[in-house]
Amino acid sequence: MLGIKDSKTLKLLGGVTVVAGAAALAASCGGSGGSGDADGNATAATIDTAGVTSAINDFGSMMAICQDSATGAMQSAHGPALPSVLLRSSAVLHGTALRQGTAHALALTSTPPADVLGTCGGRYGYRNYSHVNGVTTATLAFENYCSLDSSTGDKQTANGGIAFVNTATPTDSGPITTRLEASTSSPLTLVSTNAAGATVNAETVSFTAFKMSVGVPGGTPTAAKPNVMSVDDVTVRNDTTGKTYRETNYAVTQYQNAAGNSEWSMTGRGYRSAGTYYDMATTQPMVENPNGGMLSGTLTFTGAASTTAVATVVQGPKMQMKVSVNGTPITSVPACAR
Repeated sequence: MLGIKDSKTLKLLGGVTVVAGAAALAASCGGSGGSGDADGNATAATIDTAGVTSAINDFGSMMAICQDSATGAMQSAHGPALPSVLLRSSAVLHGTALRQGTAHALALTSTPPADVLGTCGGRYGYRNYSHVNGVTTATLAFENYCSLDSSTGDKQTANGGIAFVNTATPTDSGPITTRLEASTSSPLTLVSTNAAGATVNAETVSFTAFKMSVGVPGGTPTAAKPNVMSVDDVTVRNDTTGKTYRETNYAVTQYQNAAGNSEWSMTGRGYRSAGTYYDMATTQPMVENPNGGMLSGTLTFTGAASTTAVATVVQGPKMQMKVSVNGTPITSVPACAR
């Protein structure tokens, strides 16, 4: 048994959700203008409303950005909170699909788990599977895996692969994961369609050198011994507009606090499609309750001349964030869902 106390902690512990979600949110908060590249010659971006609004329109399906309605009539935020396929990835890299109410995750063994079928077609499962002395090497492959939102009729279809190495330590009760390393072996393509079958969004996500060290192997991570995650490079491309956003050198810490809630903080640098960069940090930790509801959190993005964008968690059952640019709220987005 892996020994993770709840499925929401497992999602964060796996890290892929954090990586992809942060990449998309960072893309939504970059500035515009300037020149340079992401390989050492980039200049700082000037963060302004036009640049942030453009990025939100390009990548709104990856992270729900919303506003409080002036009339109080709340509508659905644009797109799902995170791609459903990536929410599942973090768990299955440890060896189990997510199931509501599951207290522990089954460790990977010499036999690969069975493929998981999508609610509207396709599958994902382990390929090139090897398990030797507690070290599992495999590729998590998504093959037209389709996830259906039964409340809206929206669908999201994923293809691609994540190559990973899961290192575990044997114990009397089974292997305990101590380290996880992963990169996309082939880019993850994510296509969202509405109930009428029209394509709403299409993105391609790739990342390299994701690493995670478990703070308390077999137990719950604490503030003194948190899970520590990092990723060298994340790229998100909008396949409709052709725009590409890149994030580098992300570092994430995650643990469970005394109230039983999961807290995580992160830092990193993002690059706009023009090549200019901005820096990101959680100025208030992201806090999620055991049922998956978001409680609080603030991400601050800083660019040239102290220009900033601030994304604040909207308390509620799913991940939504309100954004302000240089102190002025973004209002050209749907109302937050309540």
